[in-house]
Amino acid sequence: MGSTGFVAHEDCSRHDTGWRHPDHQGRLRALVRAVYKDLPTLHQHLHEIVGRPAGVDDLRLIHTDAHIERIREHAARSGEEGSPLPLEEGIVLSGASWEAALAAAGTAITAVEAVLDGEARNAFACARPPGKSARQDAPGGFSLFNNVAIAAEHLRQRKGISRILIVDWGADPSPATEEIFADDPEVRVVALRPALSGSEAASRSTDVGGGDAFPSLFREAVAAAGAELEPEFVLLSADFDTLASDPTTEMPLVPEDFTALTRAVLEVAESHAGGRLVSVLEGGYDPAATGDAVVHHLRVLAGVS
Repeated sequence: MGSTGFVAHEDCSRHDTGWRHPDHQGRLRALVRAVYKDLPTLHQHLHEIVGRPAGVDDLRLIHTDAHIERIREHAARSGEEGSPLPLEEGIVLSGASWEAALAAAGTAITAVEAVLDGEARNAFACARPPGKSARQDAPGGFSLFNNVAIAAEHLRQRKGISRILIVDWGADPSPATEEIFADDPEVRVVALRPALSGSEAASRSTDVGGGDAFPSLFREAVAAAGAELEPEFVLLSADFDTLASDPTTEMPLVPEDFTALTRAVLEVAESHAGGRLVSVLEGGYDPAATGDAVVHHLRVLAGVS
């Protein structure tokens, strides 16, 4: 059956936003602790892979030189001052943030290469900072570079993979990835979320039912997209900020819900893409709950749940 790759790089933990920032350094530590706690179940099915940091040429697959240099220069300035510095709303950089951003994009590239080369059946890229809100010429949310988009373009320009399905199940499906591929009919972005739990919250086009109904409706939507596109590779923006305990949102999900959500995406990959699926960590700002949700996610990818 093959193993599931768990791709990580230590530099991702060095991105220092300050402990009051939602994307603080404790997120990855809690996630890794949860995974290692579950190793009695996962250890024969999980293959640890050290990510290779991306280079500037990899970032240029998606991003402009001006944007790349802005991030690099601001991180250098933060390092010189010896403390994290805000770049714009939601974005804080430290002296190590440039290396962390290269590592995050690199984990996504390493993960797709591991799947293509047969080193892993599918893979999870433990990326930080997140990427899905970064546009070609600007950061966004807590994102510096769009890790999933970079991985997709790596597959297309360098590996001959044409049709790619990108799935986003986060609380705030960002238009950034969709905008990047808006003129490309062979890349399909499906962004869906459960309806907000607050009674006065306005409905959005990406809302798909409440918490109980969301997994089944999500499965139907992703299956339909897969049948229409018949992708050769599936990428998942694995955002865990839809958890009810997440401090940044008002979403209704619990960690166990990610079993059904992951299974829906995996079914599409197995039906159309030979099982080739890479999920890339995005948000999830309750560290303990995110760790639990990632364990449920990995169990499905590894075929033990």
